[in-house]
Amino acid sequence: MTSNSHLPAEKLRSLYALWSSRLDGGALPSRSSFHPEEFQPWMGNLLVIGVEGNPRRFRLRLVGTEIVYYDGADYTGRFLDEVLKPPVARVVLSQFEDCAASARPMAFRYRSASFRGVEAGIDKLFLPFSQDGRTVCQIFTCLYASFADPHARERPTIQDYELDGSTVVFDPAEL
Repeated sequence: MTSNSHLPAEKLRSLYALWSSRLDGGALPSRSSFHPEEFQPWMGNLLVIGVEGNPRRFRLRLVGTEIVYYDGADYTGRFLDEVLKPPVARVVLSQFEDCAASARPMAFRYRSASFRGVEAGIDKLFLPFSQDGRTVCQIFTCLYASFADPHARERPTIQDYELDGSTVVFDPAEL
């Protein structure tokens, strides 16, 4: 792990503080409560996920450049269930489903001692948005991955690390 392993928590903490500042009592904030430039510090590490249909499906509306780099592809416009590989798909889709169903922010931390000899960590923050204050219509996901050698020619993708590592779920207020 790099010596900057504390930086993702600091960045996620500041994004969570921004999102929390727009809570109105028990109501979730709407996307229109924010100016797009407010998300600039996290833009490359953001996913904007649309929550659609019944049963719910999760469409990638925006995929930040760092996430495209981590994943090796830009999946903008596609549904998560179309791009995630099993068995990671089940785990990740359940994370999004839990966030949408509970209408609560969530944080996840993955740590992998080794994947093909490369240590890694992934930190994710899920922030639900709503039009009516209750029903989740979008989930902003901010993701930071740290690899021992992020520029290695044959490096694993985020999905490879999520499959290999252990996941800790926690309340974002604990960031």
